[in-house]
Amino acid sequence: MTKNPMKNLPASAPDTVDVVAESNYGTTSEAYNKAFRTWRSSEKNEYAFRCRKRTKEAVYVEGKGYHEPDPAAEERRAIMQINMVIGMALFAFLLIENLLTALLMGAAQVIGLDVGYCYSDGTVYGNQTAVLAILMLKTILKYLVPILIFRLTFRMPRRVAFHLKPDAPREFPATIAVTLIIFAVTNVWMLFSPINFLSNSTLGEAYYTVSYMRPSYQMVYLVFELLTVSICKELFLHGEVLHVLRQFGDWYAIILTAILAVCVSHSWTTILMELTFSIVSGIAVLRSGSLIPSIFCRMLYHVMLFGLFAMEIWPNQTLQAYRPLFLFLVLLVGILLCLLSIRPTRKSPALLTQKHYLSMKERIYTTMHLGPLGVVFFLCIVLMVIEVIF
Repeated sequence: MTKNPMKNLPASAPDTVDVVAESNYGTTSEAYNKAFRTWRSSEKNEYAFRCRKRTKEAVYVEGKGYHEPDPAAEERRAIMQINMVIGMALFAFLLIENLLTALLMGAAQVIGLDVGYCYSDGTVYGNQTAVLAILMLKTILKYLVPILIFRLTFRMPRRVAFHLKPDAPREFPATIAVTLIIFAVTNVWMLFSPINFLSNSTLGEAYYTVSYMRPSYQMVYLVFELLTVSICKELFLHGEVLHVLRQFGDWYAIILTAILAVCVSHSWTTILMELTFSIVSGIAVLRSGSLIPSIFCRMLYHVMLFGLFAMEIWPNQTLQAYRPLFLFLVLLVGILLCLLSIRPTRKSPALLTQKHYLSMKERIYTTMHLGPLGVVFFLCIVLMVIEVIF
């Protein structure tokens, strides 16, 4: 490609546009900015929004002649390319989650292990060591495969996607405080429900399988769920996806990532929890420049959820009466910690609005009507409806 001046440009040509140079990631370190801008500037990167448009300059496109770059068209192209990859990764996630158990069970039966499957409640039963291995392997793969898809396609620098050292450590206690508050608020409704929804909120479809295991196996799986799932889920959502979407604006990235978190859980009992928690985690990652606050707070969230669940199923019925007190104490600690962590400063990081050329309506249309991401959203809604019916 060569650049040549256009002789017939209109007199009112727009000013110079370079969205990469105009981008601002002041909430994080200069090393982050340099790595991110380098990623966006690469001509081989088809997932970057990097339109460059200068007065009296154009790009020669073979078969089309001289072409003046259109920022809105370039932004739409980048969003479509990114949404295509995210849609395929989420589809792989759903496929593994819903089909891999049967495949692994069949493989276990071939080698002589005594395992079976109950289609009425999705329970895997039989040799408990084999069942535990099946559950753990499926859980690892359903997160690992999408993460590998993102790594092989987006090729986001590790300094951007998987940075662990916080650039703004003061955001850590504030994130913990808000996590405690939203946990207490979003779980109040369960105290007044005659149905036990906590089983779906904690282990999801694995609940029935785990409930039939020996206590030692249950403990192993709970620890596995707490550590592995928390880390993998944050690498999945707030590692790769959040930063790729950030080139279109911080709030756009946070909200869309929160919607994707709801799709990953695809359970109507966890919609409010996942949505609010993912928004808080996304803000924490962008303001602190690190994945550590979001990973730690997701672990904390699961620990509290397991504690609430244990109070629900514990043989001693008197513990159920203390659930409101438990939530009240969590809320109180969260409020106190929030007050203690408020430290006004001139350098307090803030979320930024990046240069964009598409309206919100155009972005929503591009996301829902072009590419597989809209199809995945529909599939997740269907899974939620199935959960309600059955």
